[in-house]
Amino acid sequence: MKPIRPPLDHQRFVVAMLATAALVCALVLGLNLLVDPLWYFQGNRLTGKNIGFNEREAKLNQLLRNPRQYDCLIFGSSRTTWMPASAFSPLRCFNLSFSSGQPREFIAYARYLKARGLRPRYLVVGVDGFIFQVHGGDPVTLPAHVRARRDPPSPLVAYLSLDSLKLSIRTLLEDRQSPDHYDEQFVKTLQHGLTVFNPHARFDNATLRRADAAARRKSPFSRASVDLYRELASVFPGSRTLAYVPPVSLWHIADMERNGILDGYTHALHATAAVLPVFRDFSIPSTTTADPRNTYDGSHYLPQVNHQIGRMVMSSTPPEWGVDVKLLTLDQYRARYHAALDRFRPQLAQSSAPQTVPAP
Repeated sequence: MKPIRPPLDHQRFVVAMLATAALVCALVLGLNLLVDPLWYFQGNRLTGKNIGFNEREAKLNQLLRNPRQYDCLIFGSSRTTWMPASAFSPLRCFNLSFSSGQPREFIAYARYLKARGLRPRYLVVGVDGFIFQVHGGDPVTLPAHVRARRDPPSPLVAYLSLDSLKLSIRTLLEDRQSPDHYDEQFVKTLQHGLTVFNPHARFDNATLRRADAAARRKSPFSRASVDLYRELASVFPGSRTLAYVPPVSLWHIADMERNGILDGYTHALHATAAVLPVFRDFSIPSTTTADPRNTYDGSHYLPQVNHQIGRMVMSSTPPEWGVDVKLLTLDQYRARYHAALDRFRPQLAQSSAPQTVPAP
């Protein structure tokens, strides 16, 4: 008895469906490879703009392309993402900072990279005051492969997914939550034409507003996270840790003084300085942080400012602005802050302080 063959129309239908599925997969894969939203390769080859939708994974993917070419790692929050790696030349640094980055995450990434054979000579760490606040903290967010210390997902698997396709489309449409992107060399840059920070008006940038902003403005500080920075520095025993406090605006610091939390802020930073070999604070009021042209929101400072900071963190001489916390007692440190604020009282009197604290 001859086997029953499916009707010819049915065969054509199956072939057509398979061909359609293959074409769709090819189109999805092709677009994702061209835009490269998770930064496995050279990034976005269509527009040259790389948007950090998932910096925690994308930056690690970029680093793992050739991890042994780097002898320096930079950790920090979105404030530190603005630090150009070239600021620490001749070191070959990779900036592994990401939005709302926290020391527990930095430790996990450092251990993950150590298990993969990375041995940096230097760690550069941006230390943000919000890390020490009792209220308004962010949850620790780690990719599954970092937690499990296994290989990251294959780019082929990742780029056959609709989730990656959505990121590619959002990249091409420039649908982003913040007014910045990474260029072709994965260096942070600002959206063209964005206005500078206006401290005379209510700080009300919808792209940066936080639901917990009110809590952060008045939250007390704790020194519970100090030991986490000590632990981070110990992951690579042979490396040297260079720590600094990224700048925030004069009006931000004045707001902290007004809300009675400035002494807690300086106490937490001073305690952290005691456990690290280099610790310089660039958030103390200065002509740089009093100039609205240096920042678009009072919290994130432009690459040229961060380049100056990198050079001063590397130098053994006192910083041109900012303060070497290692050289001061707590009382001296606090006195420097209050004296710096007094210097700018006339400028503060002419403007209204921001009404919300900028997001990290």
